[in-house]
Amino acid sequence: MKIKHLEKYILLLSFVVLIVLFTLFTNVSTQSSSVVSSNQIFSLKTKNGKTYFSLNRETSLIPGDFIYLSQDEESDLSPYEIKSILLLARQKIQLSTSSGVVHGITRQDVILEKNWKKSHGIIALRDGKKVFNIQYNDISRITGTLWLSTDIDSKTIKNNQTQVSFYQRTLPDEPIITEIDKLKWTNPVSDENSTPYDLFTPPIIYIHNGDLTTRLPEKEIKTEKLEPFGLTLTKVSKSEYPLILKSWVGETPYFEDLTANGSSNLGKVVRNRVELGKAYKRDLSRKPGQPSLIQCDDNDSQKMFIVQHFVVQQYRNPQTGGLRPVGRAMIKDFQLGGSAFEINTLMTKVFAGNYTFHFLANLPNLSPQEFSFESSSVDSTFDYGGRVYRISSANYEDSSLVVTKEDPRQAEIFTKTFSF
Repeated sequence: MKIKHLEKYILLLSFVVLIVLFTLFTNVSTQSSSVVSSNQIFSLKTKNGKTYFSLNRETSLIPGDFIYLSQDEESDLSPYEIKSILLLARQKIQLSTSSGVVHGITRQDVILEKNWKKSHGIIALRDGKKVFNIQYNDISRITGTLWLSTDIDSKTIKNNQTQVSFYQRTLPDEPIITEIDKLKWTNPVSDENSTPYDLFTPPIIYIHNGDLTTRLPEKEIKTEKLEPFGLTLTKVSKSEYPLILKSWVGETPYFEDLTANGSSNLGKVVRNRVELGKAYKRDLSRKPGQPSLIQCDDNDSQKMFIVQHFVVQQYRNPQTGGLRPVGRAMIKDFQLGGSAFEINTLMTKVFAGNYTFHFLANLPNLSPQEFSFESSSVDSTFDYGGRVYRISSANYEDSSLVVTKEDPRQAEIFTKTFSF
């Protein structure tokens, strides 16, 4: 009998010891993961003169959340509000939106301030060949290796004993919990009795379309539809050259400037004496009665043209057979790409290969608008509803024109080729 009772005592004692050991193991495990010192979870980074918390692990936070710090395990945790979050370019993040979760790599540096819900900015994420443009006000949560800006004094966290917590309180009287990571007990991998649940994890069952499932299907991510290019080439016309050869004195030609001030007032014209081999540009500060063209250096970026040759020849009228002297000048225009062409006194209009391109801009929710570009004004721009159109290049041999479009909401630059 005594031996039997002794075996019962031993069995009971063993059971008690197992319970105590299990309890101590659980407490020690939880205690070891409840706080993390500053040299384990974050480091301090500086960018553009501003100090950030650089987290060494992925965390899900937004501006307005709090960081809790204490100097040791026995001190109270002090809250510090997150003022802004810096997302570095080429950083892998996850955004929670009203349409679902979007994964991708950031295209450029983005700073998300506390009032991001009222902002109209866009975060562009690339996932493979897809680009997602997420509005600031549609973001509810950010997950990634975040850089956080707070009002914490850097001296407060230089001590390696600093404890940090990112647990967010939801009620005013709820105690602050410093737990960062929880230990997770998982079942061993086995071909038999496989289950999607961890040991002691209560099952969560969903009903979707009448079927029981352990996971809800992810919402389909809707990509933003790109707007059309919005530009139509409506007309291409030849541009009249602004100079006409009217007369000469000896071997020096005189040119009439059609675009100078006063050239169309009461029949008054502006004539300019032009010497051979000299570069000329417009005199933007001219006064009434003065020439509109002045000599300039060859290196002057405003130089317009040079007369390379001038000759006077006899011209026979094919109808009357009479002869009359005609002045002929060979012009090289630098603003038209340095091409050379002739102007003579028989011409009433001169065409030197310059074109005017007429466009119609038309986009949804914007009023249509017409504008034009001169072929001599390559790299000129036109703003239409915040979109900037630019003449990129023109090829007159194959009659093609390349126009680019920059949209502040898009990271890419769009290009379209027009034929004329």
